[in-house]
Amino acid sequence: MNDTVSMPRFAEPWRATALRTGGIAVAIGVGVALYRHQLSLLPLATSLALWLTLGGHVVEVVFRNRIGSHIPGRGARASARLGYWFVTGSALYAGALATRALLTGRAAVPWPWWTGGAAFVAVELVIHLLMYARRQPCFYDGRG
Repeated sequence: MNDTVSMPRFAEPWRATALRTGGIAVAIGVGVALYRHQLSLLPLATSLALWLTLGGHVVEVVFRNRIGSHIPGRGARASARLGYWFVTGSALYAGALATRALLTGRAAVPWPWWTGGAAFVAVELVIHLLMYARRQPCFYDGRG
């Protein structure tokens, strides 16, 4: 039995994407600046958070609109998505670390490369759990 799903194409106005992902990045930047008691960290922390918020949105849209519907079988699609999240999360983390090193001249943090991928998978699973609770297409119901 072929379990290929016709996943609805995701599209939203650029303004909505920018406001949501930018707002989350600013909130993360504010949180980091307050936690470290250094308001001067706000621009840097916000720019690094954009790697994960905007970058995460882009990689999710690519999976949903270009990759997911071509993978037959719900289990195979779920496995591919978890692997995709891990790889792209690791790449986004590496990009954020490279940006930090470029902007500050300081070496990257001593966490292994794979921690970005693992953290990205965990965050995506939580985000999709919230989407599931709101009855939106998501990872858990196989529609998104």
